[in-house]
Amino acid sequence: MITPDRRGAAYQRLAGILRDRIACGSLPPGRRVPSEKDLHDEFGLARETVRRALAILRQEGLIEVRHGHGTFVVDAPPTAELTPGDSLTATAAITVTRASGRVETYPAGTRLTVGPRPRLDRPAVAAAVVVDAGHVLLIRRSVPEGPLSWQFPAGEIEPGEVATQAAAREAREETGVLVRPVRPLGRRVHPTTGRSMHYVLCDLIGGSAHPADPDEVAETAWCDRAALADRVPYPLFGPVQEHLDRVLD
Repeated sequence: MITPDRRGAAYQRLAGILRDRIACGSLPPGRRVPSEKDLHDEFGLARETVRRALAILRQEGLIEVRHGHGTFVVDAPPTAELTPGDSLTATAAITVTRASGRVETYPAGTRLTVGPRPRLDRPAVAAAVVVDAGHVLLIRRSVPEGPLSWQFPAGEIEPGEVATQAAAREAREETGVLVRPVRPLGRRVHPTTGRSMHYVLCDLIGGSAHPADPDEVAETAWCDRAALADRVPYPLFGPVQEHLDRVLD
């Protein structure tokens, strides 16, 4: 279920979830978009809220209504891959997919310049999204990483490890809990740190969460929906947010 919080109104968050699905290919070009009833049933939102979310995506040119048939993801438009320093002026509405996976639409006449590529020369990071009894485990770093004071237990994937193994290890080393990796939730280049991030859903097996590595972790917290919004007042990665919206109290 989606509810309004500091990350935006419910219709804006639903639009973001559908936008992420289109960007990652789970709603590919030509695919019929779930009906208003299906979206109401999946997310627990009023029909009017669903309509407002779909209206945003229509305005962005991501979906179209085919009368008598339903709403569909538009066919893929012409694309261009740009390198750092390149500029262009849009002669029509233009959709940009950023390295973070975020999709943005700009009106005709907008001039865009490509910034530096994210740094990918450092090892990828695995984050453990540990959920138990309607709460998700967060840690507060001893040394804040910019605005990322509260975050999921996470650390670099070591040689010979896969992301699921690294996520379980980091949860144990940073918080003292034992977890079982369930499945990957997705991968992206983090929009703030520029690091390649793997998000892994984990179940709690045992242990009591505490700052197991005080040099790295100052505090731990099990957060319900409201506490998560208080500690992380910026948008989470779409697939992670979508899962937490379904399972948190």
